[in-house]
Amino acid sequence: MVVHPVLRTGLVFAVLACAGPPAAADDLYGCAQPVRLAFYRNQVFYHDGKGLDADLVAELARRTGCAFEVSVRPRAQIWTALQRGELDMATSAVATVEQRRYAYFVPYLRLRERLIVPLDLSADLHSLDDFHALPGVRLGAVAGYNHGPYLDAMLRILRSEGRVREYVDETACFNALLGGEVDGLIGHELSLSGLLHEPALRHRFRGIDVARGPGVPRSLVLARGHFSAAQSAQWQRLFEDLRLDGSLVRIFLRNAPLDVAASLLDNGYRPTPDGQGGQDEAP
Repeated sequence: MVVHPVLRTGLVFAVLACAGPPAAADDLYGCAQPVRLAFYRNQVFYHDGKGLDADLVAELARRTGCAFEVSVRPRAQIWTALQRGELDMATSAVATVEQRRYAYFVPYLRLRERLIVPLDLSADLHSLDDFHALPGVRLGAVAGYNHGPYLDAMLRILRSEGRVREYVDETACFNALLGGEVDGLIGHELSLSGLLHEPALRHRFRGIDVARGPGVPRSLVLARGHFSAAQSAQWQRLFEDLRLDGSLVRIFLRNAPLDVAASLLDNGYRPTPDGQGGQDEAP
């Protein structure tokens, strides 16, 4: 089998996982009591009791011995519950300055989202500025969902003009696109294929790469009211172990095609002639 170069690093260092959780895991990881964790419904991360984040949390439980009380909530509700001390942990979130005030963020993948629009609208669209320039078009968004600084900046502009409609989750947002309530949304192509099962329906839409730079980090979220700085550092170390022993690679490959799994690990670093390296800019 040909191994994608971005995946090779994780596979080379694959070793047998430890036989059991470490002693005093409750002190290391802040789980003397069950950890209250919330997923949100998303075709890439969690849907119908399965997905990348479901597999990840199962592996975290196995490694640490921590017990998790799991719920599924809308993203906006998750942020509120973390602030109020009603949740301890969440998955696959984008950090913002405001949210760092009440949570630690441990990144574990990068996601590159696209502007998804109907085919009849896509011919002349190459950027978010092109979309913005179209008179009267509206963008669908999931309430409380962050896409990273570049995409969120355009969302703020469109919101200020009354051209964003918010929905409780990804499914509702895609249904709005299908029903013509909005003219586009920001999402991943796995969501497009996962939510629109019929090829004829799926082929009515196109994903346009409008993001600049590498994929945006998605993180495990640890509520500061529950976890100490030292405990958040232990979670960070655990994720480094998952990278080095190949566990993250295997989880990604179980839930995504090879090229998508590779992109989830791609930090955007590219060698340069001077040997200093760099990050890709606009595609």
